Amino acid sequence: MEFDNGVLRIDKELSALDEFVIDIVDIMDELGVGYVVVSGYVAILTGRSRATEDIDTVIEPLSEARTEQLARRLDEAGYWGATMSLDDLYEMLSDGMRMRVAERDRMTPNFELWFPKNEYDRRALDDPLVADVAGHELNISPPEQQIAYKLFLGTEKDFEDALHLYTVFREQLDIDTLETYTEELEVTDRYAELRRT
Repeated sequence: MEFDNGVLRIDKELSALDEFVIDIVDIMDELGVGYVVVSGYVAILTGRSRATEDIDTVIEPLSEARTEQLARRLDEAGYWGATMSLDDLYEMLSDGMRMRVAERDRMTPNFELWFPKNEYDRRALDDPLVADVAGHELNISPPEQQIAYKLFLGTEKDFEDALHLYTVFREQLDIDTLETYTEELEVTDRYAELRRT
């Protein structure tokens, strides 16, 4: 794993989870839908060994017509709404809810999609880190934001994700930006604990 002109290059053998993520991301890229993958999968992608059932993904706000186009394309590719019909995609997302998309007749793994709900979602969407994973590009949340947000979530698993990302990206982190995020999210004590670990 290395940075090359601002792109995180990850040379790895793709897992079934990686292939699932790449397939959905390729559909969004094909349709020109802006997105950013956040949360647990970012830690997994960068080498943390743990399981996840969902790929948390913020997508740009879409019109009803474009959302229906995305729903149709997902359906054509063999995906379904794991908890609600893809026909309800626009209604769910525009109402501030999340939609889970999985391979047809399966519940997991799934993509959990939502329109940006707060400034952190918007920042990640506006300024993602591009990861080249075995020749496939993915937009992921920048590590500074991801670390701070994981500390904010506060579970042991989230703390371990934050510690993993802090360790992996230690040499590349913009510490001023990271500390700004930890102050905004009021997790400076957790950040201090992470640095001591």
